[in-house]
Amino acid sequence: MADRKVVSPTESRQATPQRTNYRVLTRSLLIALVAAVIVYAYFYLQSPA
Repeated sequence: MADRKVVSPTESRQATPQRTNYRVLTRSLLIALVAAVIVYAYFYLQSPA
């Protein structure tokens, strides 16, 4: 606990240069889209012709 970095509120609101938030949001959106396509395809193939 002694090596904690103290930052101001302004510094804590700044974006990170690694863009980790952007990567997480992008990957989760892609996973959600793939899941939606799989579910849609499953129900489409199960419907009677």
